[in-house]
Amino acid sequence: MGSIISAENPIGIKAIDHLEFTCETLETPTKELFYTFGFSKTFENKELATELFSQGQVRFLLVASNNPEDHSYQYCKNHGEGVSKMSFLVENAEHAINEAIKRGAECVQPLKIEEDSTGTYKSAIVKGFGDVLNEFIERPMSWFRPGYTQVESDPKAKPLTSRVSRIDHLTNNVPKGEMKKWVKFYEDVYGFQVTRYFDIKGVKTGLQSEVVQLPNGAVIIPINEPEAEGGKSQIQEFLDLHKGAGVQHIALTCSDILSSVKDLRARGIKFLDIPHTYYEDIPKRDFTVTEDLGDLEDRQLLVDGDKEGYLIQNFTETYVGPLFFEFIQRKNHNGFGEGNFQALFDAIERDQMKRGYLES
Repeated sequence: MGSIISAENPIGIKAIDHLEFTCETLETPTKELFYTFGFSKTFENKELATELFSQGQVRFLLVASNNPEDHSYQYCKNHGEGVSKMSFLVENAEHAINEAIKRGAECVQPLKIEEDSTGTYKSAIVKGFGDVLNEFIERPMSWFRPGYTQVESDPKAKPLTSRVSRIDHLTNNVPKGEMKKWVKFYEDVYGFQVTRYFDIKGVKTGLQSEVVQLPNGAVIIPINEPEAEGGKSQIQEFLDLHKGAGVQHIALTCSDILSSVKDLRARGIKFLDIPHTYYEDIPKRDFTVTEDLGDLEDRQLLVDGDKEGYLIQNFTETYVGPLFFEFIQRKNHNGFGEGNFQALFDAIERDQMKRGYLES
Protein backbone atom coordinates (compact mmCIF):
# COMPACT_ATOMS: atom_id res chain seq x y z
CA MET A 1 0.00 0.00 0.00
CA GLY A 2 1.42 3.38 -1.03
CA SER A 3 1.93 6.45 1.11
CA ILE A 4 -1.05 8.72 1.77
CA ILE A 5 1.23 11.76 2.12
CA SER A 6 0.49 14.03 -0.84
CA ALA A 7 -0.21 17.63 -1.85
CA GLU A 8 -3.81 17.06 -0.74
CA ASN A 9 -2.75 15.48 2.58
CA PRO A 10 0.69 16.95 3.33
CA ILE A 11 0.74 15.87 6.99
CA GLY A 12 -0.34 12.31 6.23
CA ILE A 13 -3.47 12.23 8.42
CA LYS A 14 -5.37 8.94 8.34
CA ALA A 15 -8.22 9.67 10.77
CA ILE A 16 -9.16 11.11 14.14
CA ASP A 17 -7.46 8.68 16.53
CA HIS A 18 -9.23 9.93 19.67
CA LEU A 19 -10.55 13.01 21.43
CA GLU A 20 -9.32 13.87 24.92
CA PHE A 21 -11.98 15.01 27.38
CA THR A 22 -10.66 16.74 30.48
CA CYS A 23 -12.48 16.46 33.82
CA GLU A 24 -11.87 17.00 37.53
CA THR A 25 -12.57 13.39 38.53
CA LEU A 26 -13.13 10.11 36.72
CA GLU A 27 -16.45 9.85 38.56
CA THR A 28 -17.75 12.69 36.39
CA PRO A 29 -21.25 12.42 34.88
CA THR A 30 -19.47 12.52 31.50
CA LYS A 31 -18.32 8.93 32.09
CA GLU A 32 -21.91 7.85 32.72
CA LEU A 33 -22.88 9.70 29.55
CA PHE A 34 -20.37 7.64 27.55
CA TYR A 35 -21.87 4.45 28.99
CA THR A 36 -25.37 5.69 28.14
CA PHE A 37 -24.18 6.35 24.59
CA GLY A 38 -23.11 2.68 24.37
CA PHE A 39 -19.34 3.06 24.84
CA SER A 40 -17.15 0.55 26.70
CA LYS A 41 -13.99 1.17 28.72
CA THR A 42 -11.22 -0.50 26.71
CA PHE A 43 -7.95 0.84 28.22
CA GLU A 44 -6.97 2.59 31.44
CA ASN A 45 -3.95 4.06 33.20
CA LYS A 46 -4.75 4.36 36.90
CA GLU A 47 -1.52 6.20 37.67
CA LEU A 48 -2.44 8.95 35.21
CA ALA A 49 -6.19 8.80 36.08
CA THR A 50 -7.18 8.25 32.46
CA GLU A 51 -9.69 5.87 30.87
CA LEU A 52 -10.35 5.20 27.19
CA PHE A 53 -13.93 4.62 26.02
CA SER A 54 -14.50 3.05 22.61
CA GLN A 55 -17.33 2.28 20.21
CA GLY A 56 -16.65 1.35 16.61
CA GLN A 57 -13.77 3.59 15.51
CA VAL A 58 -14.72 6.31 18.03
CA ARG A 59 -12.41 6.75 21.03
CA PHE A 60 -12.92 9.23 23.88
CA LEU A 61 -10.08 9.53 26.41
CA LEU A 62 -11.26 10.77 29.81
CA VAL A 63 -8.43 12.52 31.70
CA ALA A 64 -8.66 13.62 35.36
CA SER A 65 -5.16 14.98 35.91
CA ASN A 66 -4.28 16.48 39.31
CA ASN A 67 -0.91 17.77 38.04
CA PRO A 68 -1.03 21.58 37.58
CA GLU A 69 1.71 21.25 34.93
CA ASP A 70 -0.51 19.14 32.66
CA HIS A 71 -2.35 20.77 29.81
CA SER A 72 -5.53 18.80 30.61
CA TYR A 73 -5.48 20.09 34.20
CA GLN A 74 -5.03 23.69 33.02
CA TYR A 75 -7.74 23.30 30.40
CA CYS A 76 -10.24 21.97 32.95
CA LYS A 77 -9.37 24.80 35.36
CA ASN A 78 -9.80 27.48 32.67
CA HIS A 79 -12.74 26.08 30.69
CA GLY A 80 -14.39 23.28 32.66
CA GLU A 81 -15.04 19.88 31.11
CA GLY A 82 -14.64 19.60 27.36
CA VAL A 83 -12.38 18.47 24.53
CA SER A 84 -8.86 19.61 25.40
CA LYS A 85 -6.98 17.72 22.67
CA MET A 86 -7.73 16.41 19.17
CA SER A 87 -5.46 13.47 18.30
CA PHE A 88 -4.88 12.56 14.66
CA LEU A 89 -3.63 9.16 13.54
CA VAL A 90 -0.85 9.81 11.02
CA GLU A 91 1.24 7.69 8.67
CA ASN A 92 4.54 9.05 9.97
CA ALA A 93 4.65 11.15 13.16
CA GLU A 94 8.15 12.49 12.51
CA HIS A 95 7.13 13.70 9.07
CA ALA A 96 3.86 15.11 10.47
CA ILE A 97 5.46 17.33 13.13
CA ASN A 98 8.28 18.51 10.84
CA GLU A 99 5.89 19.34 8.01
CA ALA A 100 3.37 21.02 10.34
CA ILE A 101 6.07 23.31 11.78
CA LYS A 102 7.37 24.06 8.29
CA ARG A 103 3.83 25.02 7.27
CA GLY A 104 3.38 27.42 10.21
CA ALA A 105 2.17 25.37 13.20
CA GLU A 106 3.50 26.14 16.68
CA CYS A 107 5.24 23.12 18.27
CA VAL A 108 4.15 22.24 21.82
CA GLN A 109 5.81 18.80 22.08
CA PRO A 110 8.50 17.61 19.64
CA LEU A 111 8.58 14.01 18.50
CA LYS A 112 8.38 11.61 21.44
CA ILE A 113 9.15 7.90 20.97
CA GLU A 114 8.02 5.28 23.49
CA GLU A 115 8.60 1.55 23.23
CA ASP A 116 7.36 -1.42 25.21
CA SER A 117 6.35 -5.03 24.52
CA THR A 118 3.31 -3.87 22.50
CA GLY A 119 5.37 -1.92 19.97
CA THR A 120 6.60 1.58 19.19
CA TYR A 121 4.44 4.62 19.90
CA LYS A 122 5.35 8.00 18.38
CA SER A 123 3.63 11.30 19.15
CA ALA A 124 4.06 15.05 18.73
CA ILE A 125 1.83 18.03 19.52
CA VAL A 126 1.12 21.43 17.98
CA LYS A 127 -1.10 24.27 19.14
CA GLY A 128 -4.62 24.23 17.72
CA PHE A 129 -7.51 26.68 17.95
CA GLY A 130 -8.19 28.29 21.34
CA ASP A 131 -6.50 26.21 24.04
CA VAL A 132 -7.15 22.92 22.22
CA LEU A 133 -4.02 20.97 21.29
CA ASN A 134 -3.55 18.92 18.10
CA GLU A 135 -1.63 15.67 18.53
CA PHE A 136 -0.08 13.47 15.83
CA ILE A 137 0.05 9.76 16.68
CA GLU A 138 1.75 6.81 14.98
CA ARG A 139 1.07 3.56 16.81
CA PRO A 140 0.34 -0.16 16.52
CA MET A 141 -3.42 -0.46 16.02
CA SER A 142 -3.75 -3.37 18.47
CA TRP A 143 -2.82 -1.21 21.47
CA PHE A 144 -3.66 2.29 22.70
CA ARG A 145 -0.37 3.52 24.19
CA PRO A 146 2.43 2.41 26.57
CA GLY A 147 1.57 2.38 30.26
CA TYR A 148 -2.08 1.48 29.64
CA THR A 149 -3.81 -1.72 30.67
CA GLN A 150 -6.37 -3.30 28.36
CA VAL A 151 -9.84 -3.83 29.85
CA GLU A 152 -10.91 -7.21 28.50
CA SER A 153 -14.56 -6.91 29.48
CA ASP A 154 -16.32 -3.89 30.93
CA PRO A 155 -19.20 -4.98 33.20
CA LYS A 156 -20.75 -1.51 33.05
CA ALA A 157 -20.97 -1.44 29.25
CA LYS A 158 -24.44 -1.11 27.75
CA PRO A 159 -24.00 -1.50 23.98
CA LEU A 160 -26.57 0.06 21.68
CA THR A 161 -28.66 -2.27 19.50
CA SER A 162 -27.07 -0.46 16.55
CA ARG A 163 -23.77 1.13 17.51
CA VAL A 164 -22.11 4.28 16.17
CA SER A 165 -19.14 3.65 13.89
CA ARG A 166 -16.99 6.79 13.54
CA ILE A 167 -16.77 10.54 14.09
CA ASP A 168 -18.52 12.07 11.10
CA HIS A 169 -17.38 15.60 11.97
CA LEU A 170 -16.65 17.84 14.93
CA THR A 171 -17.42 21.54 15.12
CA ASN A 172 -15.17 24.32 16.44
CA ASN A 173 -16.68 27.51 17.89
CA VAL A 174 -14.43 30.58 17.79
CA PRO A 175 -14.93 34.28 18.68
CA LYS A 176 -16.16 36.82 16.12
CA GLY A 177 -13.42 37.58 13.60
CA GLU A 178 -11.43 34.34 14.12
CA MET A 179 -13.20 31.96 11.73
CA LYS A 180 -11.11 32.96 8.68
CA LYS A 181 -7.91 32.72 10.75
CA TRP A 182 -8.60 29.11 11.72
CA VAL A 183 -9.88 28.16 8.28
CA LYS A 184 -6.51 29.40 6.99
CA PHE A 185 -4.70 27.37 9.70
CA TYR A 186 -6.39 24.13 8.60
CA GLU A 187 -5.76 24.97 4.93
CA ASP A 188 -2.12 26.02 5.33
CA VAL A 189 -0.97 23.41 7.87
CA TYR A 190 -3.11 20.35 7.07
CA GLY A 191 -4.03 20.98 3.44
CA PHE A 192 -7.75 20.87 4.28
CA GLN A 193 -10.16 22.25 1.69
CA VAL A 194 -13.12 24.56 2.30
CA THR A 195 -16.19 22.66 1.11
CA ARG A 196 -19.09 24.75 2.45
CA TYR A 197 -19.97 28.19 3.76
CA PHE A 198 -23.10 29.06 5.75
CA ASP A 199 -24.58 32.36 6.90
CA ILE A 200 -27.53 31.52 9.16
CA LYS A 201 -29.90 34.11 10.57
CA GLY A 202 -32.53 33.44 13.22
CA VAL A 203 -35.22 35.78 14.46
CA LYS A 204 -32.79 37.53 16.81
CA THR A 205 -29.26 36.20 16.17
CA GLY A 206 -27.03 34.63 13.54
CA LEU A 207 -23.80 32.79 12.78
CA GLN A 208 -21.25 32.28 10.02
CA SER A 209 -19.71 28.87 9.41
CA GLU A 210 -17.16 27.33 7.05
CA VAL A 211 -16.45 23.62 6.67
CA VAL A 212 -12.85 22.43 6.18
CA GLN A 213 -11.91 18.83 5.52
CA LEU A 214 -9.52 16.33 4.03
CA PRO A 215 -10.56 15.65 0.43
CA ASN A 216 -11.36 12.02 1.29
CA GLY A 217 -13.66 13.07 4.16
CA ALA A 218 -11.62 11.27 6.84
CA VAL A 219 -11.59 14.45 8.94
CA ILE A 220 -14.30 17.11 8.65
CA ILE A 221 -14.34 20.26 10.81
CA PRO A 222 -16.99 22.99 10.56
CA ILE A 223 -15.89 26.27 12.19
CA ASN A 224 -18.53 28.67 13.58
CA GLU A 225 -18.29 32.28 14.69
CA PRO A 226 -21.10 34.54 16.00
CA GLU A 227 -22.64 37.09 13.65
CA ALA A 228 -21.88 39.96 16.03
CA GLU A 229 -19.36 40.43 18.83
CA GLY A 230 -20.79 40.62 22.35
CA GLY A 231 -24.30 39.60 21.28
CA LYS A 232 -26.48 36.82 22.64
CA SER A 233 -26.24 34.27 19.85
CA GLN A 234 -25.92 30.52 20.34
CA ILE A 235 -22.23 30.66 19.45
CA GLN A 236 -21.60 33.56 21.83
CA GLU A 237 -23.43 31.71 24.63
CA PHE A 238 -21.10 28.74 24.10
CA LEU A 239 -18.03 31.02 24.14
CA ASP A 240 -19.23 32.70 27.34
CA LEU A 241 -19.99 29.41 29.11
CA HIS A 242 -16.81 27.72 27.91
CA LYS A 243 -14.76 30.86 28.55
CA GLY A 244 -13.33 30.84 25.05
CA ALA A 245 -13.10 28.83 21.85
CA GLY A 246 -13.82 25.10 22.01
CA VAL A 247 -15.38 22.03 20.42
CA GLN A 248 -19.09 22.77 20.22
CA HIS A 249 -20.39 19.38 19.11
CA ILE A 250 -19.29 15.94 17.94
CA ALA A 251 -21.26 14.13 15.23
CA LEU A 252 -21.35 10.33 15.46
CA THR A 253 -22.13 8.19 12.41
CA CYS A 254 -24.97 5.65 12.75
CA SER A 255 -25.82 2.77 10.41
CA ASP A 256 -29.41 2.60 11.74
CA ILE A 257 -30.24 5.92 13.37
CA LEU A 258 -33.87 4.96 14.05
CA SER A 259 -32.67 2.08 16.24
CA SER A 260 -29.79 4.01 17.86
CA VAL A 261 -31.92 7.00 18.79
CA LYS A 262 -34.77 4.82 20.04
CA ASP A 263 -32.24 3.22 22.43
CA LEU A 264 -30.81 6.59 23.46
CA ARG A 265 -34.24 8.08 24.16
CA ALA A 266 -35.17 5.04 26.24
CA ARG A 267 -31.96 5.65 28.23
CA GLY A 268 -33.01 9.22 28.99
CA ILE A 269 -30.94 11.17 26.44
CA LYS A 270 -32.68 14.45 25.59
CA PHE A 271 -32.78 15.78 22.05
CA LEU A 272 -34.00 19.07 20.60
CA ASP A 273 -37.78 19.30 20.22
CA ILE A 274 -38.87 19.56 16.58
CA PRO A 275 -42.36 20.92 15.83
CA HIS A 276 -44.97 18.76 14.07
CA THR A 277 -45.11 21.28 11.21
CA TYR A 278 -41.54 20.29 10.27
CA TYR A 279 -42.71 16.75 9.44
CA GLU A 280 -45.74 18.00 7.50
CA ASP A 281 -43.35 19.83 5.16
CA ILE A 282 -40.98 16.89 4.43
CA PRO A 283 -43.01 15.50 1.45
CA LYS A 284 -42.79 18.93 -0.23
CA ARG A 285 -38.99 18.95 -0.20
CA ASP A 286 -36.58 17.98 -2.98
CA PHE A 287 -35.82 14.39 -1.93
CA THR A 288 -37.62 11.15 -1.21
CA VAL A 289 -37.41 9.58 2.25
CA THR A 290 -37.97 5.82 2.58
CA GLU A 291 -38.46 5.92 6.38
CA ASP A 292 -41.93 6.30 7.86
CA LEU A 293 -42.52 9.97 8.73
CA GLY A 294 -44.27 8.91 11.94
CA ASP A 295 -41.13 7.04 13.02
CA LEU A 296 -38.97 10.07 12.22
CA GLU A 297 -41.24 12.34 14.25
CA ASP A 298 -41.36 9.83 17.11
CA ARG A 299 -37.54 10.03 17.34
CA GLN A 300 -37.56 13.78 16.55
CA LEU A 301 -35.19 13.22 13.62
CA LEU A 302 -34.34 15.84 11.02
CA VAL A 303 -33.86 14.97 7.34
CA ASP A 304 -32.23 16.86 4.49
CA GLY A 305 -30.98 16.03 1.02
CA ASP A 306 -31.30 16.42 -2.72
CA LYS A 307 -32.23 14.28 -5.72
CA GLU A 308 -29.12 12.11 -5.17
CA GLY A 309 -29.76 11.15 -1.54
CA TYR A 310 -30.40 12.40 1.98
CA LEU A 311 -29.22 12.32 5.56
CA ILE A 312 -31.00 11.84 8.90
CA GLN A 313 -29.71 13.66 11.97
CA ASN A 314 -30.55 15.00 15.39
CA PHE A 315 -28.86 16.91 18.19
CA THR A 316 -28.78 16.27 21.92
CA GLU A 317 -29.12 18.87 24.59
CA THR A 318 -25.80 20.09 26.04
CA TYR A 319 -24.17 17.39 28.16
CA VAL A 320 -20.47 18.24 28.71
CA GLY A 321 -20.50 21.89 29.71
CA PRO A 322 -21.98 23.62 26.64
CA LEU A 323 -20.90 20.75 24.32
CA PHE A 324 -23.56 18.59 22.68
CA PHE A 325 -23.62 15.57 20.37
CA GLU A 326 -25.13 14.90 16.96
CA PHE A 327 -26.17 11.50 15.63
CA ILE A 328 -26.19 11.21 11.84
CA GLN A 329 -26.89 8.63 9.15
CA ARG A 330 -25.93 9.38 5.57
CA LYS A 331 -27.76 7.90 2.61
CA ASN A 332 -25.70 8.95 -0.39
CA HIS A 333 -25.55 12.55 0.81
CA ASN A 334 -22.49 14.43 2.11
CA GLY A 335 -24.13 17.67 3.26
CA PHE A 336 -24.60 18.93 6.80
CA GLY A 337 -28.35 19.34 6.88
CA GLU A 338 -28.23 22.82 5.38
CA GLY A 339 -31.98 22.61 4.89
CA ASN A 340 -32.31 21.91 8.60
CA PHE A 341 -30.04 24.71 9.78
CA GLN A 342 -32.86 27.22 9.95
CA ALA A 343 -35.18 24.80 11.76
CA LEU A 344 -32.39 23.86 14.16
CA PHE A 345 -31.31 27.46 14.69
CA ASP A 346 -34.90 28.51 15.39
CA ALA A 347 -35.37 25.58 17.80
CA ILE A 348 -32.28 26.60 19.80
CA GLU A 349 -33.42 30.23 19.81
CA ARG A 350 -36.80 29.13 21.22
CA ASP A 351 -34.93 27.23 23.94
CA GLN A 352 -32.80 30.32 24.70
CA MET A 353 -35.97 32.41 25.03
CA LYS A 354 -37.59 29.77 27.24
CA ARG A 355 -34.54 29.86 29.52
CA GLY A 356 -34.57 33.66 29.58
CA TYR A 357 -31.18 34.03 27.86
CA LEU A 358 -32.86 35.81 24.95
CA GLU A 359 -35.81 38.16 25.43
CA SER A 360 -38.93 36.77 23.77
